[in-house]
Amino acid sequence: MNKETLLSKIAGFIVNKNTVNGLSEPITNVTTNLQYAKETDVVFYKVNSSDPKSVENFNKRMAGARPGLVVLNADAGVKIDNAVFIKADEFLPVQKILLDELFPDKKKMKIIGVTGTNGKTTTVNLGMQISSMIGHPAISIGTIGVQDVNGALIEDIESTTPSYVELRKIIHRFQDKYEAVFMEVSSHALVQDRLFDVRLDAAAWTSFSQDHLDYHRTMEEYFKAKLLIEKKYLKANAALLLPAQEKELQTMMSELAPTARVQIARTLDERGYGQSLEERPLFYRSSYNQSNAEIALQLNADVYGEESVKNIKLKDIKTPLGRFSVIELADDNMAIVDYAHTPDALVNIGQAIKSAFPQHSLTVVFGCGGNRDKTKRPLMGKAVSDFADKIIVTSDNPRDEAPEDIIIDILAGIKTGYEAVVDRKKAIHAALESLGKKEIVLIAGKGHEEYQEIKGVKHPFSDFNIVKDFKAGH
Repeated sequence: MNKETLLSKIAGFIVNKNTVNGLSEPITNVTTNLQYAKETDVVFYKVNSSDPKSVENFNKRMAGARPGLVVLNADAGVKIDNAVFIKADEFLPVQKILLDELFPDKKKMKIIGVTGTNGKTTTVNLGMQISSMIGHPAISIGTIGVQDVNGALIEDIESTTPSYVELRKIIHRFQDKYEAVFMEVSSHALVQDRLFDVRLDAAAWTSFSQDHLDYHRTMEEYFKAKLLIEKKYLKANAALLLPAQEKELQTMMSELAPTARVQIARTLDERGYGQSLEERPLFYRSSYNQSNAEIALQLNADVYGEESVKNIKLKDIKTPLGRFSVIELADDNMAIVDYAHTPDALVNIGQAIKSAFPQHSLTVVFGCGGNRDKTKRPLMGKAVSDFADKIIVTSDNPRDEAPEDIIIDILAGIKTGYEAVVDRKKAIHAALESLGKKEIVLIAGKGHEEYQEIKGVKHPFSDFNIVKDFKAGH
């Protein structure tokens, strides 16, 4: 498709346009990444003309870019060649027109969405593996990128739930090789309509507790955001799946959304899984990972039929990296790396560890992210106080905040003894160096992440590597 054809397809949406050169030049890609745009790209970009920083960012990114065409919001107030202007609320319909042309969706894949405060990543990963094990090759999309049963297909995507443009391109790229997509659907994505016209064949809501109040402001608004997965995106012939153990969420649904189509997942007990380590490995000894497995099994049963999952063995499923990942150490000690970064997630993993290893003492190393909901910081401190034998508070991803200030916010909720070590590597070393016998170090908050974000820069950092290097004596 050349520029002239592209412009004709979206002519009804164009409010204004600057000089467009090279009408016969080809356009082969749709993107929202202006900074790295090429001559064959059409780029969608919104500028807030009343915010000098927004205009400055646009000019900075535009300086190094060579886009074939830029689509801007009508009130952007900038002057560049090869640009057209449309209403901001018409970006998605215009993107769909161009994506249908360049990256058509053949509607071959089953699309399965999972939302929830905690458990999304594990559930879509387990669901993807189960689907593949029963003969329906699948991919998962979410926090740990795009994966299939063999690992990463795309390691880094822009956010937990990609933009509509990126989602459509992923579907187009993999639709001829895979039969299903299991995708994390964040509350941000639901409110921002990132799925747009993509409809879900099945969906689940794993859990609900405080998070993202910096964005949603109140728990009621957060709940309404999550509920959009059923109200707006789930196909009419399907029901929203809830875990059997999430009684409070079930009650909220019946009280706040009585007309919602809801189904409760069958439990592992109801499916006949025994209590031996052979039938129920250590990973599934925690109540929340049991719930994640139950949801993953039920999603597949709903899409492919109950018979399809009856022979699935939990021990054959790989556990996702950074979710209750155990690293064995000397003297019957171990480190557990987990992504838990909300009060509820910390309580859940703390209880799971205490239940699975009652003879071990537990040290917890954790922090909180900067530029995020500050009200959950003392709640996370209190949560850890309720189960940890020793606490080391440290940095997570401080982003633009001073890590010392974040730590002070956390300490307000801690009512027991603690250490505060700002440097995360030193904090992990302090915990590992002080181990006696039968001790566990839980390193929480970052899980699979391989960076630490400080002042806008992502520095290489892996909790796993720090533990492994320590174990190797480095």
